[in-house]
Amino acid sequence: MSSGNLIQHSFLKEAAFGELNDTGDFQAISKTSAAFTGTPDTTESSTIRSDRLPSGNIVTGLTVNGSISNELAKTVVHDEFLAATMMKDWPAAATPITTDVAYDATAGTLTTGGTDFTTVVAVGDTITISGLVAPADIYNNTAVFTVTAVTSTVLNVITSSSIVDWDATAGAGAILQVAPCVVIGQTMNSYTFEKQYLDLTDKAILYLGEIFSGFDAKFAYGSPVTIDYSLMGAGKELPSTPVVQPAGARTLLPAPAENFFNPTSDMPFVMIDGQVATYCVESLGVTLDNGVSSKDCIGRLTKAGFDLGTAKVGVTMDAHFSDNNFPMLQRILDQDTVEIAWPVIDNEGNGYMFYVSCQLTGDDPDVSGQDAQAMLNLSGSGAIGDDGLVLRICQITAA
Repeated sequence: MSSGNLIQHSFLKEAAFGELNDTGDFQAISKTSAAFTGTPDTTESSTIRSDRLPSGNIVTGLTVNGSISNELAKTVVHDEFLAATMMKDWPAAATPITTDVAYDATAGTLTTGGTDFTTVVAVGDTITISGLVAPADIYNNTAVFTVTAVTSTVLNVITSSSIVDWDATAGAGAILQVAPCVVIGQTMNSYTFEKQYLDLTDKAILYLGEIFSGFDAKFAYGSPVTIDYSLMGAGKELPSTPVVQPAGARTLLPAPAENFFNPTSDMPFVMIDGQVATYCVESLGVTLDNGVSSKDCIGRLTKAGFDLGTAKVGVTMDAHFSDNNFPMLQRILDQDTVEIAWPVIDNEGNGYMFYVSCQLTGDDPDVSGQDAQAMLNLSGSGAIGDDGLVLRICQITAA
C-alpha cells in the first residue's frame, strides 16, 4: 500500500522549455497537498464493426496539470514560486543604506543625519531597518515601513501604530534595506517536477515544462496564511529509475522548514489608500490567474509551449462594520479604485509585502441571525492604481 506521506515532490528550473536539464540539484518542497497528473485526452472511435464490439479509444492529446497547496513562509521555494507566478524574476536587492536615522511616530517620518534619500529611495518602496540600539533595537528587521514621500533628509512612511519614537542616538549607524519587488510581467520560466513514491521500489514520474498559471493566497485571523499554486505542463515521463535522491543520482536539497506566517502576530498592519486601516480587518485574500493557454501542434502529443493572456487579479476583504469604513459603501457605488497593502513578516525579519489595486463590491451589512456581527464582506477585481500597477509583491529579508 502506498502512503501519501511518502510521496516526495521536488523541482528544477529548466534551461529549455519542456526538457530536463543535464545537470542541477532538485529542490524538495513542503506542502499540505499536491496533485500532479498527466492524463491522455481520448475520443472513442466511431468505426462500425459487424460484431457490434467497440473499436476502442484514440489518443488525441495529453493534459498535464499540477497544484501545490502550502502554508506560506519566507523560503527559497516560495521566493521561486511567487516570482514564477508573477512572470517576473526578482531584481537584485538594493545596496543597504547606512545612516543615522530618527523616527517620529506622530509625524510618520524617518529623518537622516546625512544621506540624500532622493538618490536611494522612492515613493512606494518597502523598507526594513537593522542596527538600531536600545531602546529601539526591538524594531530591528521586524519593523516594515512603506514610503509615501521623499525629500533629501526625510522619508514620510506608513508603519504599525505599535512602533514608537526613537532618536538619532538609538538610530546611529542604522542600516536601511529597500526590499526588491516583482510586478506582473511576461517572463515565463518552466520547471521539471519529479514525484517520487518513496515506499515503492524505484518508482517516480517526471512532469516537464511546468509553468505557474496562478495562485490563491488567504490571510485570515486564526489560521495560517495559505497559498495554492496552479500549474500547467507540457508532458510527462516514467523514468526507469527516479532522477533525484534517495533513489536517484541527482542531489536533493531539503525542503525548507521555516515557520509559516500567522496573521494574528505576523501581519502588523493593513493599509487602505496609503493609510493604516482604522477599522478591524478580519481577513484578506488575493488571487492571480495568468490566462495561460497551451500551444497544441499536429504531430506531437506534448505541448509546444504556452501563451500568456490577460492577468486577472481577484481580491476579498472581510471587515467589521464601523463608522470608519462606512464611506466604503459610497466607494462601491462609484466603483472607485481602492489600494490595499499588507506585510507578513516573521520574528526573524523575513517575509513579503503585498500591494494590490482593485475595484470592490459587496452587499450592505445587515442582520444575519441572532447575535451575529455586522460585517463588510467585499470582493472585486484588480484595477490599475495610481502607480500604474495592479499587483506588486516585495521580498523582505533580514539584514
